[in-house]
Amino acid sequence: MSAGTAPGGASALAGFLSRHPEFQLVHDSAGEPEFIMAAAGNLALDADRLRARLFEGLSVPILHQQLSGTVARVLEARLGEACGGELSPQKLLSLGADRMRALGLSASKARALLGLSEEVASGKLELESLLEMDDEAVTARLCELWGLGPWSAHMFLLFTLGRMDVWAPADLGVRKGYAKLYELEDLPSARELALQKERYSPSASIATWYLWRVLEL
Repeated sequence: MSAGTAPGGASALAGFLSRHPEFQLVHDSAGEPEFIMAAAGNLALDADRLRARLFEGLSVPILHQQLSGTVARVLEARLGEACGGELSPQKLLSLGADRMRALGLSASKARALLGLSEEVASGKLELESLLEMDDEAVTARLCELWGLGPWSAHMFLLFTLGRMDVWAPADLGVRKGYAKLYELEDLPSARELALQKERYSPSASIATWYLWRVLEL
C-alpha cells in the first residue's frame, strides 16, 4: 500500500481495477483517487477543526454548482479572503447577501450559503451527525436545505466524508468521461447513467473520480 492510500483504500482500488480493467490507463495517468484519504483525515481532527472541515465541505459545492472550475475557484478565493481565510457560519452570516453579491456570487448562491449557515449556527443541522448517517440519509438531509441538491450532497459524500460508493450521474464531467471511455456516440443522460451505479458498486466513487480524469487523457 502506498503512503497516500487510506487503510482499505488500496484493496478497494485493486479490486475495482481488476473488475474494470478499462480504467487501468487512466489510473496509470492520474494515480490514486484523492478522496480516499478524506475519511482517515477526519479522524485525526479535533472537534472544532472537524466542524470547520465539514462546514467548508458543504459550502464549497454550493460555490461550484453550475460553474466551471476556474470561475468557481475565483469565487472561492474571494469569499475565503472576505472571511479571513475561514469559511464559518458566523463569518458568512456577518457578510450578508449584499456583500456576497459584490464578490460575484449569484443571489441563489448567497441565499444557499446563508441558509446553510443559519441551519448550522442555530443547531438545526448538527454537522457531526452526518458522519453517523449512511449515504442515502446524508443526501436526504442535505436536500432539505434550500439550494443543496443531490449533486452537492454527492460532492460532500465523496470529497469530505470519503464515502466509497458515490455515483454522480448528473455531473457533466462524469457523463462526458463515461461517453469517452466507452466510446459512445451520444452523451448519456443523467437518468441513463444513474442505472449504471450497480455496475461499479461498492466502489462507485472510484469510477466517478476516474471518469473525471478520463477527460484529461
